[in-house]
Amino acid sequence: MRKLYYILFILLISCIYVQAQSQKATIYLLRSVGHDLDQFVPYYTYLDKVLLCKLGKGKYSVHEVEPGEHIIHAQYKGKIKSTPETELLVNLESGKTYYVSVNIRTKAFGKGSFYCEQLTEEEGIKRAKAFLLKKICLQRFIILFSSIMTTLPLLEFYLQ
Repeated sequence: MRKLYYILFILLISCIYVQAQSQKATIYLLRSVGHDLDQFVPYYTYLDKVLLCKLGKGKYSVHEVEPGEHIIHAQYKGKIKSTPETELLVNLESGKTYYVSVNIRTKAFGKGSFYCEQLTEEEGIKRAKAFLLKKICLQRFIILFSSIMTTLPLLEFYLQ
């Protein structure tokens, strides 16, 4: 009887988890294969001025995001600019998937400017198949690192 309760509990939790996941929107950020000048420099991608991921040439990342209006922008490394070169306003709906391509327009002497464009689902799937998935993004590392750093004082307290 106890095993039955455990199985029912696990099924209930998994149903709640799946339902909570479907309430978010999925966004694919795809870095275009641009010019040779910037192939070794990662693009820092932001959602509402929060760093999502560093994308290398020909890579993409996938993120679960709360529905609503969000601003996406990209830049080379450094502090978040108060006036980013480009901003893409997207209105995300729960349960839907969106594809955003991060590109650069090069100018004379290698200087360029970023722009983001929302892709159709067909074009996004096609590009995602050709690119490599970046499974671990910087944001997850920062969250993991900060959670480790906050638990260290607790460990020191218990070890004393």
